[in-house]
Amino acid sequence: MAVKKRPPTMPIRQRMQRSALGLARFAARAAGRSQEAAALTAPGIVQGVVRPFQRRRRPAIDLCLVVKDGSRGWILEAVCREIASHFDGRWEICGRLDRLPRAHGYFFVHYHFYLAALKNNPHLWDSRCAVWVTHPKEEARDFGGPAVIEALSRTNVVSMCSMWRDLLADLGVPGERLSVSLAGADPEFFPGHPRGGGRVGFCAAYYDRKSPDRIVELVRAMPHRSFTLMGRGWNACPGFADLLRLPNFEYREGSYADYPAFYRELDVFVSLAALEGGPVPLVESMMSNVVPVATRTGFAPDLIHDGENGFLCEIDAPASAVASLVDRAFSSTADIRHTVEHLTWRRFSRLIQEQALGPMATTRSAA
Repeated sequence: MAVKKRPPTMPIRQRMQRSALGLARFAARAAGRSQEAAALTAPGIVQGVVRPFQRRRRPAIDLCLVVKDGSRGWILEAVCREIASHFDGRWEICGRLDRLPRAHGYFFVHYHFYLAALKNNPHLWDSRCAVWVTHPKEEARDFGGPAVIEALSRTNVVSMCSMWRDLLADLGVPGERLSVSLAGADPEFFPGHPRGGGRVGFCAAYYDRKSPDRIVELVRAMPHRSFTLMGRGWNACPGFADLLRLPNFEYREGSYADYPAFYRELDVFVSLAALEGGPVPLVESMMSNVVPVATRTGFAPDLIHDGENGFLCEIDAPASAVASLVDRAFSSTADIRHTVEHLTWRRFSRLIQEQALGPMATTRSAA
């Protein structure tokens, strides 16, 4: 008869901390705080009690890069690794949000990860953190209510674009806590190329906020143009099989290593998303000297000077209006790469280090 293995016993220190957090949440609720507010303020109560008894130790890690275990293997982990590749201190990528190691500074690659970690790690209350905000919730265009704004107001919030920085300020996050750091691209991995191939490209995974219906409309509206969509998951899109049968459309699912060759085929890159933080393929395509046509969301208005190095359209612009901009983009002779080649991952890493480490970043950042 097989003997069942007992689950590993939780260390007594962690059990005591969980109990203390539970009591603190109860006290905050009794004082009239909402459930979410109580969960986010309880760590501060616990840290205030234990702070006088804590010994000052040098953390084993300089920069802790936090990406939830379930989100590894995609763009968020890739961003963390880009930051680490330009950092010469001691770093670690951590995915256990309920038990983070001590570090001089923390970078949370999504604000949800920060909120979840804050609820379970009282020491974060006294730690320097930088929290990356890509975009708000899709439905309400907010970030989760007053308790979330209160929590974000205690840390350094790095917005992916000016648009969402301004919204966070309107919602109450102090201006001195807010900064913008546009995502980067590797100028060597994405070299510029002379245009003339004649193709239009999209690059996105399948999500409703990527406006799949509008992509279909645009391809149908421009039978004289050839389109390629690079992404994943699009077979789940209703009506996608019909789109695949169109003679001017091609779909590819490739690895990141395939992206430079994909962008070299393009003259025009189109992003029709209804809600974005970036998108990162926008800066990658522009680094490759592709003319962009993008909706006014995310960092598109930060990158594109309308009519000069690309074209901007409204989120609800009809397909005919977008098609007109695509045709105009083919006539552009602008050096698109020149307008974004300063947006490297080295620059992005330096800006994140400054927010996560403060003065320490000047001695720990890569030369």
